[in-house]
Amino acid sequence: MKDHRLPEAEFTVMKAMWAAGAPVTSAEIMRSIGEERGWKPQTLLTLLSRLTERGFITARPGKGREKLFSTLISREEYLARETSVFMDEVHGRSIGSLLAALNREKMSASDLQELQNWFDQLKREASEP
Repeated sequence: MKDHRLPEAEFTVMKAMWAAGAPVTSAEIMRSIGEERGWKPQTLLTLLSRLTERGFITARPGKGREKLFSTLISREEYLARETSVFMDEVHGRSIGSLLAALNREKMSASDLQELQNWFDQLKREASEP
């Protein structure tokens, strides 16, 4: 993958493909997201072409003139890579900077509990041989 960041429209296509799980046709993606976004079929085909060129998806022949599109990166892999870049570029790898930014958003008690549980799990994993 040449680029690490997906523009919003391409990310929308990827989310639809990840949700579908199996290889999908452009018609299936169009029914899933294209119509609600007001896209024309050519818009979606352009996005699929860009994603293919950039190495995020692959295309193979389907029935007739249709192509079957599959993702080459999982949602989890993409989000982990994006998060790493975000932490580097925005927060200088500082957890303190990230948490300070989150705190400005006034985290709820359940958010704080989720963070505490996550920290507790990390501590347990770090102490295991």
